[in-house]
Amino acid sequence: MNNSVKKWFVWGLLNLALVALYGAVMRYKIAFDFPFLNQKNLLHAHSHFAFSGWISQLLYAGLMLIVFPHLEQARKRKYHVLLALNLIFSFGMLIAFTVQGYKAISITFSTLSIFVAVAYAFVFIKDQRFLPKSHPAKCWSTAGLLLNVLSALGPLFLAYMMATKNIDHNFYLGSVYYYLHFQYNGWFFFGSMALVANYLPSISLGKYFNFFIFTIIPTFFLSILWAKLPNWLYIITVLTTLIQLFAWLALAFKLWKYLKQRHDTWMSLFFYISAAALTLKFSLQAVSVIRSLSELVFGFRPIVIAYLHLVLLGVYSIFLLGFMFKQKIITSSKGAKLAAFVFLAGVLFNELFLGVQGIASFVYFPIPYINELLFGAAIVLLTGAISMFCVNIYQRSELES
Repeated sequence: MNNSVKKWFVWGLLNLALVALYGAVMRYKIAFDFPFLNQKNLLHAHSHFAFSGWISQLLYAGLMLIVFPHLEQARKRKYHVLLALNLIFSFGMLIAFTVQGYKAISITFSTLSIFVAVAYAFVFIKDQRFLPKSHPAKCWSTAGLLLNVLSALGPLFLAYMMATKNIDHNFYLGSVYYYLHFQYNGWFFFGSMALVANYLPSISLGKYFNFFIFTIIPTFFLSILWAKLPNWLYIITVLTTLIQLFAWLALAFKLWKYLKQRHDTWMSLFFYISAAALTLKFSLQAVSVIRSLSELVFGFRPIVIAYLHLVLLGVYSIFLLGFMFKQKIITSSKGAKLAAFVFLAGVLFNELFLGVQGIASFVYFPIPYINELLFGAAIVLLTGAISMFCVNIYQRSELES
């Protein structure tokens, strides 16, 4: 792999470590006395940087691997400029949100990152004409990039409400869930599937794409069932949610059979866990069509946090780490494997403790030392993330020396 592309993945590993660091600091503030830094500002910085500096940065770099073999050198430069800008604006958001929260500077950097998303989508979709007509990643990557742009309407509307100080609670929640839906179920999912389609061309994924693109907009309404949707829209939401679940189960079974026929390596564990987490995510979505249950669940913050971390960490972060090992972006040394499994253990502990906390919250049963346990899980995550970055830097320096 070209080192100029690999460097963006290395930056992604650093960004993952920073995301984990912010998570650990927030958990420490909850469990212990730490008066410095505003928790809400840290949360905004943590979430925005996780989306832009970690997941999006890695997906942008992954899509570069798809198109670069078919481009001349001059066309490749634009991608490096766009990833550099995305990195700069991501760090700008991280610092600005930490210091001031939702204010002019942080909103500016957030808006600039949206411009990068629009520019990247325009450049990539335009350059897809150089790919073979039947290239399996075309439809997935195009849809993912367009949904990434579409998701920007959420934070833009939030910024408008903040700037005008005219904040409606329902519109605020709706804008947040809109953004999360078209990031988690749109850009992140379709972008990841583009990578899968590119590296598993022997598996026909086109028919599954039709199911997911057809259901992406109606399933948004799952997030706002509390808005008292009309019956006809509720029925459409239920049907498309079930279609999405069964489409994923069929696709997951097909991918599992394919991987099983090949010689399994330790890297496959990351893909299996990611697929299992995604199966759980689609199953939870299907259960949430029950209106009373959905309203109850969204009323408990630990449940919402557990779900968001299930998707961000359990599905996409683990998938992207497995992808980097598979593509030899991260060398499969003993140190790198150990660091990756430490991170994986952190993810599992984090979800376990969040799940226990969420279930206990239904019956208002306090779990002793749960905040300390969650802080411990955050430290394990941070240790794994930092170790992966450090091992990767050390290995690169050894190869270059």
